[in-house]
Amino acid sequence: MKPEDLITYCGVYEGYCARWHENALFINLAKALAELADGHGFHYWMPAEVKEFNYSEFRKALDFFGKKHSWLVCQKGCKHGDGRPDCPIRECCKKRGVDLCFECDEFPCDKVKRDTKMIERGKEYKKLGKEEWLRRQIDKEKKGYEYHTDKYY
Repeated sequence: MKPEDLITYCGVYEGYCARWHENALFINLAKALAELADGHGFHYWMPAEVKEFNYSEFRKALDFFGKKHSWLVCQKGCKHGDGRPDCPIRECCKKRGVDLCFECDEFPCDKVKRDTKMIERGKEYKKLGKEEWLRRQIDKEKKGYEYHTDKYY
């Protein structure tokens, strides 16, 4: 998939989302934590000693988050079927024939006026232009940026 195909309708670059299948950070962290917990023998003593914590459910969760092929991990991207099927931004963009909400003449409209992060992305996109904006998103991805936490890992 080309980098421009990873731009969602709302202007998030999927390449730096922890749920994107090529971004293994989340998956690798879950696997590493499971390995560390098992290496410390938590599965032997924790269930009997720590009543307020369900260790087997914790391990099930780590196994779930450590899978690369699950419903949690986006394989196709927003514009190719992943994400919320009833997303109002997706529906509006398709109806108006735009690839990105920021390209609409009415941006920012009432649908997005409360999403300050999206409005900031839109301003940056319009100021820089698509190519430079995309280049910066790719650079952020390479440096370990994750969108939801707004941190570099």
